[in-house]
Parts: sequence; structure tokens; C-alpha cells
Amino acid sequence: MIMIQPRQFIASIIIAIALLALIIRLVQKGRLDIAYCWVWLGIGLSAILVVVRYEWLLALSDLIGVVTTTTTLFLIAFFVLLLMTLQFSLVISQHRRQIKKLSQEVALLRGAATDPSPAAHPSAAPDS
Repeated sequence: MIMIQPRQFIASIIIAIALLALIIRLVQKGRLDIAYCWVWLGIGLSAILVVVRYEWLLALSDLIGVVTTTTTLFLIAFFVLLLMTLQFSLVISQHRRQIKKLSQEVALLRGAATDPSPAAHPSAAPDS
């Protein structure tokens, strides 16, 4: 069975812990929204899991018929990035709809504020 080299193990653990520390720091400073930190924390913890349980990566590589674990890691990374792109597209689409609705409301409010006619302000029309 192929095992990870000690230097690779140490370097990988250091990188994964640094990623987790960076994520926590960005959340603390308010630069990373809590809604997205879970994705990044999952990625950081998965990186540690892959290093600590390297045999799981080997088993997954054998299961999908890949010769090297590097290919498996790139395949997983590709799908993670694909899912993140989909998530961000959904959020951007939602924000676009909200911005359009807010812009329309602001335009209506500005139009009502600048139009002095009683028809623009039905509540201000005199009773007949």
C-alpha cells in the first residue's frame, strides 16, 4: 500500500490548518459571510481528512478506476468548484432580482415625491 511521505504529510497538515485559521480570521473580521464560511470550513476539514486518512483517497481512486490520487483530487476539486459556481450564480441571480425590484420601488417613490398632482397622491385627494 502506498503511504504519504512524512514531509508531504507535515506540509499538507500545515497548509490545511493555515487555511482553517484564515477562514476563521476572515469570519471574525467580517470579511467572509457566515453563510459561505461553512463551505470553506468543509473544504479545510476535508483537506485535513484527506491527509490523515490517505487510504480513503487511495480507495476512492481505485473505485473510480484512476491510476494516481492526484487525478482524483483534481476531479473532486473540479466538482467542488462547479458546485460553488452554481451556488454563487444562484445568489447573484437572487441579488439581481432584488436590485431590480428595489430600483423600481425607488423610481416610483421619486416619481411620487416630485409629482405635485393629486392623482399622484391618492390619499391626499380631497373628499367629494
